[in-house]
Amino acid sequence: QKEYFNDLGEISFDEQLDDENFKVCHEDVTFPFNYGGVGLIYTGEKTKLEDTIRNKFQDFQIDGQTGYITVRFIINCEGKSGRFRTTEMGLDLKPKKFNKDIVRQILEITKELDGWKAFEYNEKTWDYQQYLTFKFDNGLLKDIMP
Repeated sequence: QKEYFNDLGEISFDEQLDDENFKVCHEDVTFPFNYGGVGLIYTGEKTKLEDTIRNKFQDFQIDGQTGYITVRFIINCEGKSGRFRTTEMGLDLKPKKFNKDIVRQILEITKELDGWKAFEYNEKTWDYQQYLTFKFDNGLLKDIMP
């Protein structure tokens, strides 16, 4: 079954980036985000997630800081998050480097989110990949997806 998910970009443990105390429950398979049309599995749904992020994020009014920052990570079968990876791109979806303070703040806020729930499938709880994409316009947070 692992081969089926390999094209989604598994998030393997990296001792330089990851907390060694974060454990996945099934190293052999991590379900992709929105598997089976489930959507966000977060206490309070997207409204609560967005409110939490917007209340913590402090905008940077910086010209040229326009585009997307995506944070991909794993939620384990206990509802804990780990193995965070960021991707930065412009509105043209080509790689772009954002101001390091913007990226740092987004990553810290994402790591602090504590409303994630485990994914249940076939009467078991599983690890799954989650992502959040943040849209910026000149350093101002405009949208949070999905």
